[in-house]
Amino acid sequence: MSNNQQITSTGIPQQSGLETFSSIITYDGEFINWGNAFNYVTQLGSDTDYSSNAENPLTDALINSPATVLNEWYRYHTDGSLYTTVSAPISTGGYFIFNGQKVGSKVGYSGMYQKLVLTVGKEYEVTIQNTINANSGKLYVKTFTPSSNDFIESSSSYISFPISKIAKSYLKYNFTAYTANDIIVLYFTTTSASITNVSIVDISIKEKQEYIVPVYANDMYGNAHNVLRLNAGNRLSNV
Repeated sequence: MSNNQQITSTGIPQQSGLETFSSIITYDGEFINWGNAFNYVTQLGSDTDYSSNAENPLTDALINSPATVLNEWYRYHTDGSLYTTVSAPISTGGYFIFNGQKVGSKVGYSGMYQKLVLTVGKEYEVTIQNTINANSGKLYVKTFTPSSNDFIESSSSYISFPISKIAKSYLKYNFTAYTANDIIVLYFTTTSASITNVSIVDISIKEKQEYIVPVYANDMYGNAHNVLRLNAGNRLSNV
């Protein structure tokens, strides 16, 4: 006579696949270089800067001032008849500082971007640490995927200014890597007629890691054991 008991009287599984598991998600590693403004000191002000008056200044910068060096910051700003001229971002005093202004119907943009080293198909979490700031505007964070001679936006989020002490001090959002060298971009724009600047202190990118671990519980005697499940139609144990 065949033994169709799934679990012995001592809690030992007699069939495979009876164990239950729990998923634990963590975010590990660091996939952006020089994301901390304090550590970068004033170097951003000397990094490559591209001046654009194209219809789309962001993709114009990505195409005509490409991030050829991995994990290095590049900058761009608007300058010309289509847009208001503003300065490119700088780093100083522990801050990345972005500039913006709108004169009439013309807005200005200033941004920075970096080509990343990622694993295709993996999910990543972006964290941006804000600062209290009374100025108004939006700081966008996006990822772009290179495609032939163009770039396709693959994720987007933003921080709205002003930011007070009752607001969250950080932005978090996730994106999936479509290529090994997707590009992250941060840029600022405002509707203020006055020259406006906002700042952040840190940008971090971590890879999502998921671990599967068995579920344990304590029995009536305080002994730890695996939590097992049953397949319908079979008896629990030999008892």
